[in-house]
Amino acid sequence: GAMWENARRFAAYVSGEDSVVESPSPSPSKLENGAEARDQPHPAGTSTSTSTTSTTSYDKRKALMPREWSESQRDKLLKILNKSVVDIEQLQQVSWGGIPQDLRPICWQLMLGYLPRETSSWQDVVNCKRKAYRDLLKTHYEVSNSRKSEEELGTLRQIAIDAPRTEPTVKLFGKSALQRSLIRILYIRACTHPSSGYVQGLNDVLTPFLHVFLSRVFPGDMGTWDVDSIHDDKLIDIEGDCYWCFCKLMDRVEDMYTRGQPGIRHCVETMEHLLKRVDQELSLHMEKEGLELLHFTVRWFNCLLMRELPFHLVCRLWDTYIAEGENFKPFVVFVALALLVTFSEKLQAMDFQEMILHLQKLPTQEWTPKELEMVLSEAFLWHTVFKDTKVVNKST
Repeated sequence: GAMWENARRFAAYVSGEDSVVESPSPSPSKLENGAEARDQPHPAGTSTSTSTTSTTSYDKRKALMPREWSESQRDKLLKILNKSVVDIEQLQQVSWGGIPQDLRPICWQLMLGYLPRETSSWQDVVNCKRKAYRDLLKTHYEVSNSRKSEEELGTLRQIAIDAPRTEPTVKLFGKSALQRSLIRILYIRACTHPSSGYVQGLNDVLTPFLHVFLSRVFPGDMGTWDVDSIHDDKLIDIEGDCYWCFCKLMDRVEDMYTRGQPGIRHCVETMEHLLKRVDQELSLHMEKEGLELLHFTVRWFNCLLMRELPFHLVCRLWDTYIAEGENFKPFVVFVALALLVTFSEKLQAMDFQEMILHLQKLPTQEWTPKELEMVLSEAFLWHTVFKDTKVVNKST
């Protein structure tokens, strides 16, 4: 009853229309035996509710979270979202473990501070932010090229070259409407953040936001979304939400993208110290073979590790990143460490050349949420153990 009314309110505010979250069908009766329910994600195509933004998306076979998990997470989140003032710390704690897809937009927007905690002012804030984004487009993007500086034109050219290479495994981002969105958002951010400007890799970092905020408007599997048919006005609204949330996330890792990318250097150094502490054998083996973290982790950090995972797991990774709040940057280092150590045994049997090839294309394409959860919980453990030590603090 009331819970769903609220869910509907959340949805309506984001999309400006009431049809986005439909009332759910009565929840399927829980399986008697809890364990059995957990171990059997429901077959592709079935979903816990008839909601148009069903929890089935991406490659259904892999991405489906077990129903029990998804229902209990949804209940916990709705309790938090259902207050007139949202408790952000509580929201971060629950969201850290993953967010059901239909609640993702609202949870991300709250945790990134795009939406205020007071639910009554959401609509006004969003209208205001979307208008501000339109104003930025007018000021920076929609002026004729003759009025753009040489530097701005160079940035625009670079973004236009990179846009088609974005996340090539996902056809969605190659569609012309989204190519235009990518270019506009990245260009505006470069104009408003001259110290970092545009850096290759940011085009990929932006994609989870586009995907998640578009899922508000398009039901079902992302392979079926006809984004080219969406009304321009609507697309610019979604773009505005993406732009502001992308900026908020980037603010937390700004020095990874300023000139010379000092933040990435710090990440690599910290990871080197940590690897010696958590997996000395791998560290020694790499040293013996002459393999340095710099050889492969710069790319990892440049895309915040998203290029090392199949796209259907990236939004799940982003749930945790965003829930980490101000700890996001140091936490990325621990995720990279946990990811590397996952392959420790294999790597120790390889020589330099084999290791490089393995690490440039990690065999994660078949991963399910379960493997990612293992990496995240390992990262969490190490973060807890090391967070107050010199190793981490001297360089973050």
